[in-house]
Amino acid sequence: MPLLGLANELLLCIAEKLESERDINGLTRTNRRFHNLLNTYLYRHNVQRYGGLALLWAAEHGQETTTRMLL
Repeated sequence: MPLLGLANELLLCIAEKLESERDINGLTRTNRRFHNLLNTYLYRHNVQRYGGLALLWAAEHGQETTTRMLL
């Protein structure tokens, strides 16, 4: 079965097995469906794993959209 044929629940399970935020981000960039499904997971992962370190980065670099997603 192709990756695009998998249910959202299975795609989330796959994302949960990825250790690197770079890998999760790569998966979110695959297509619109993956982005819509996994982008929120990516931000939540950063908060849970790194205490929201991405929030500090976003604030330092004036990234309002990223800041809002993390809050």
